[in-house]
This record gives sequence, structure tokens and C-alpha cells, in this order.
Amino acid sequence: MPRFVPTLTEIVEPSSLARTPPSTGSDFDEITQSVMQRVDRVLDRRLREEAEGVLRSLVTEQLEIMHLRLREELALVVQQAVAEVIALRGDAH
Repeated sequence: MPRFVPTLTEIVEPSSLARTPPSTGSDFDEITQSVMQRVDRVLDRRLREEAEGVLRSLVTEQLEIMHLRLREELALVVQQAVAEVIALRGDAH
């Protein structure tokens, strides 16, 4: 189950819709289409916002994991390099 479930909070005001009940199937279809277009816009925007937040969180989490792994690997390389330099100095004396 996703961490964030988008909720629709924007209210579509009926004032822009016809105030009389639809008299024909055509009117009904037009009103339905108009409402669905508004719902689509709101839903699309909200889903994009939520997806951006989730993706940002996931990317940040992965970057932190990569940072820790790279740091551990670099620490080993530095330790090996320092050990080699110390060993070379000991051989030189």
C-alpha cells in the first residue's frame, strides 16, 4: 500500500453548471463532461504533487544509502593507502 494516498479537497462549485435539471441526454452529457474535466485537472495536479513528494523522499533515501556505502569504501581505500605508505617508509629506513 502506498505511503501517501491523495485525497481530493477541492470543491467544484455547482454555480458554473446549469441550474436547471438536464432536459435532454445531450445536456446531461455536457454537464457530466464538464464536471469530469474539472475532476481530471484536480486529480492530475494532486497526483503529480503526491508523486513528486514520494519520489523526492525515495531519491533522498537512496542517496543517503549510496553516500554511506561510498564513504565506507573510500575509508577502506584510504586505510590501505596509508598502510602502504607506512610500510614503504619502514622499508626505506
